[in-house]
Amino acid sequence: MKQYESLTYVNSRNESITFGVGSQFHVNVIKDASGHSNLSDTIYSTSSMGQHGDTFQGVRIEPREITLNGKIKENDRSVQLNLRRRLLKILNPELEGTLHYQYGTFRRKIGAKVDGSPTFSHPDLTEVFDITFKCLNPFWLEETTHREDIASWIADWYFPTVILRDDPNSMIFGHRQMDVIVDVYNDGHVATGMTVQFKAIGEVVNPYLLNVNTREFIKVNYTMIAGDVITVNTDYGSKSITLLRSGAETNIYRYMDVDSTFLQLDIGDNIFRYDADSGVTSLECTILYDQKYLGV
Repeated sequence: MKQYESLTYVNSRNESITFGVGSQFHVNVIKDASGHSNLSDTIYSTSSMGQHGDTFQGVRIEPREITLNGKIKENDRSVQLNLRRRLLKILNPELEGTLHYQYGTFRRKIGAKVDGSPTFSHPDLTEVFDITFKCLNPFWLEETTHREDIASWIADWYFPTVILRDDPNSMIFGHRQMDVIVDVYNDGHVATGMTVQFKAIGEVVNPYLLNVNTREFIKVNYTMIAGDVITVNTDYGSKSITLLRSGAETNIYRYMDVDSTFLQLDIGDNIFRYDADSGVTSLECTILYDQKYLGV
């Protein structure tokens, strides 16, 4: 059976429309869509008197614009009008949304806003539409976020089980994984931020995460008690440090050590070590991250 690419838009009210060959909103993605697999960028450079050429300073990847040209695959005019109204309702430019790409088992997603509203035309009594999505963050993401646990608890008790009177090992419910170093592999196309969660199971003073290769670190000068969770977001545009204690979340950005860096994941291997000024055996650390891709 031949497979086709499809795009599904889901708005912030969890309303969705699928655009594809088999959909009532017919779009042959391979020829009727653009912008989903290509990007534009701006290269920054400087020059000085007597210099041949320019000196490279950096590059900016521009926001992505995805356009669709399709038709409502119904001949009955009343059905066409109902589907057109549905399209206008769901593709509301005031709502946030996500565009999901699928080809077979391959899936990606990207944040998208409808630019304006769909435009319609009626050649040969067919309802044709054009839609433009603006993706301010131009990178495609995988459907699920990657997770790396450091010094977490591993379950050791399974069913069925046998508890022996003279064997203390038969009563072990779990053990603590004591590794303090983890290799976080970024298989994406660009560097990316991450979310670091420090969880205390006892008193922990000033937890931090260190990049073993670059010696950069992010440290929070704060004393944690059992049950506390400190979450550090290093992603551009979303940088934050919060404390969750007894169900209440507090902004503790001011407790970040002045020499800290909002660590990024470079392409490939990233070796991290977690630690604390004291109480490191009562500390658990989790790293969450999304790999970013230039196209699909």
